[in-house]
Amino acid sequence: MTTQTIMIIAVVAVVWAVAFTVMLSMGKKRENSEKKFNEDNRDKGVLHIYGKQIKVDGSDLVNVPFTTGKDLETVVALTPGQHTIEGVYQSTETVGTKTRNVKTEKVSFDLSVEAGHSYSAGMYFYLPRRESYYKGQTGKVVLKFRSLSWRALII
Repeated sequence: MTTQTIMIIAVVAVVWAVAFTVMLSMGKKRENSEKKFNEDNRDKGVLHIYGKQIKVDGSDLVNVPFTTGKDLETVVALTPGQHTIEGVYQSTETVGTKTRNVKTEKVSFDLSVEAGHSYSAGMYFYLPRRESYYKGQTGKVVLKFRSLSWRALII
């Protein structure tokens, strides 16, 4: 190995180590922020939304307490009661060696929220074996929709 090769390897290792440390720090900060948000909103229902262009009860998120969760989802605190959630959901499915990206139009659904409970809204591809794999602990399906080539759930 030449000195130049060793120097390149060392620089790459240092850059990787710095980037890795920064990303870990950002992830930990986001996780702590989410925990504090959950503690501050114990008297509300917390909804994790895995989507974009989100509206709650017809208005943008600026009117509702929210934060970004550790998985980059939008975490919203909702008062107990009935709420209408609107958003665009997307997911990726791998079929054999091909990857399909699926995106919905705006989807709207009603959700009844209880204080102290946590909810998730996201698009998941429906697999019949999912129920048996999770022994029925898959959450309540709020909305099912189907296209010509795929089926998905918002839970």
